[in-house]
Amino acid sequence: MVVEELAIKHQALPQEPGMDKDTGKVIPPKPGKIINVEATVEKILAAEEYACIELEEVLIQPEYSAEDLEQANQILGYYETWIGGTFSRHTNISLAAQGINNIVVWPKETFSFNEVVGPRSVERGYLPAPIILMGSRENDFGGGVCQVSSTLYNAVLKAGLQIVERHPHSRRVAYVPAGMDATVDYGSLDFKFANNLEEPIIVKAGTSQGKVWVKILGREKRG
Repeated sequence: MVVEELAIKHQALPQEPGMDKDTGKVIPPKPGKIINVEATVEKILAAEEYACIELEEVLIQPEYSAEDLEQANQILGYYETWIGGTFSRHTNISLAAQGINNIVVWPKETFSFNEVVGPRSVERGYLPAPIILMGSRENDFGGGVCQVSSTLYNAVLKAGLQIVERHPHSRRVAYVPAGMDATVDYGSLDFKFANNLEEPIIVKAGTSQGKVWVKILGREKRG
């Protein structure tokens, strides 16, 4: 049926609000739409010959509003670590922190560090720096990124969120207490957590004054 084909062509899913990666400003949501095929067919059957018929649209509102994100302004968890090492390591840490900055995690959604940050490649600006591989130190692109995932891990713990996947390094790292690290390796080892709250949360991250920091923002401060 032509009407059903048009309905598929013109339907659009609602867009939830988001965060601008650069400015941190809330991006308003957009309603979606579906075509009421039955009502459209009824209009066609009742219309005069050669009449112009508009499709009967039904708006679908997003589940969350811009206000839901604007109200996520309380610090649920915060952690910072000192950055040491080479210029290349500092660069990699800064890039990874930018990657997870201003990320919205919806209720019941799982955050994947590797999925959000992406490959640590030369094409994306990452530089060779020391990594820990099988207990020994080697140079590889993206060395230092694990400090960002470890800082995020500790902020997530302080926020009381659910840890889904986390792996320790094969040897002790200096930037967090023993047992409080979370190593990552794109394509194999990931750090994941789930938003087990009833409202969206926002991940904020950056580097300043020789430190990398991560904030987890939500609607209510948890004791």
